[in-house]
Amino acid sequence: MAYPVDSIIPVNVIISPSGLGYANFSSAFAFADQADLAALVTFAANTYRDYSTTSEVAEDFATDSPIYHIATRYFAQIPKPPQISVWMKDPLDTGIVDTLNKAADEAWRYHQFLKLSDLTEANALAVGDWGDANSRAIWATFSAAGILDPQSTTDIMSVLKTKGNRHMFAGFKSSGQVDTDPTQAYAMCQLAAAFHKFRPNGQRTAITGEFQVLPGVMGDDLSTTAYNALTAKNGVFFTQIELAGQTDNSRVINSKSMSSFGEFIDDVVNLDVLKNYLQVDGYNYIAGAGTKRPLDPRGYAGLLDVLGATCKKFFDNGVLGTGTYIDPLDGVTKVADYGFVIMSKPEDVLNLSVADKRARKFPLTTIYVVLARAGHVAELTVNVE
Repeated sequence: MAYPVDSIIPVNVIISPSGLGYANFSSAFAFADQADLAALVTFAANTYRDYSTTSEVAEDFATDSPIYHIATRYFAQIPKPPQISVWMKDPLDTGIVDTLNKAADEAWRYHQFLKLSDLTEANALAVGDWGDANSRAIWATFSAAGILDPQSTTDIMSVLKTKGNRHMFAGFKSSGQVDTDPTQAYAMCQLAAAFHKFRPNGQRTAITGEFQVLPGVMGDDLSTTAYNALTAKNGVFFTQIELAGQTDNSRVINSKSMSSFGEFIDDVVNLDVLKNYLQVDGYNYIAGAGTKRPLDPRGYAGLLDVLGATCKKFFDNGVLGTGTYIDPLDGVTKVADYGFVIMSKPEDVLNLSVADKRARKFPLTTIYVVLARAGHVAELTVNVE
């Protein structure tokens, strides 16, 4: 037998694990009842199905059902999201939050679409809390006339604003248009679909909800008082823009979250995506070594480099932008050229306590980010000589 080469050049193959993938922020759940099904169709409670077209949805659900209406608006957007998932509710559930928790335990979906019959005031308030606790977007469309009354403080939109949930996104459609076209009752589902254009790994793909064109969503023609009421209550509305007899067709206006922090919808969505990417990239760095990441300046520098690359990605895609910040170390206003500053240093690992070393914890990493946001209003001054 010939002398084996393994005795001269032994090779040890170490395969790195694949690690975590990023969450799909174009995913969505709609919540159905047995009454929504088409004739002779069975769909077990506490299960879900995925659909990629309205024709697929029509095979299981009646075309006059809220589920079909939700799918119609969601798939009408350009570009079209790849699919929607439908969860079949259990009539024995203790409430809508019980239903949401069951669905979340089975599959991760970012957007949550509820039927109008499920969006009672009590349910909307509870779902808003659930959305914040689970980082899920809740999209709701309301048509109650009291919403347009600026003196009303008890209508659903006013109550939701007072509650201040970040992940509650509520819009208004007039009841007349909903009567004409029942799918208009789910116009906010189509605004959710517009965020499918955002590609975190792309260049300048971040969007704002403001001024989005939603094909098939009719613009409301409201009074100035009504527009002002919706603006004050953080209610999204869909309307034509008119100037000197020329009209720009239906656009999204006042794309605010109900957030107590005064955020727009894209602020909330963008921060959810950024958080997910930081978590995934940080985890994959620590857990994907195949050997170990040393708890020393070299190992911590690697983690900081990974997190910095993630933040730079969000500068490139348009979520973060060049801006100023106040350095907490010296109180001086400085510029974050790429929209973020990592305050932590590799040598911080040398200051770890004995307990943290034994727990194998890297130092607390502090990152300041500057959201690029979006310009929605431009005031002009024209000086005439």
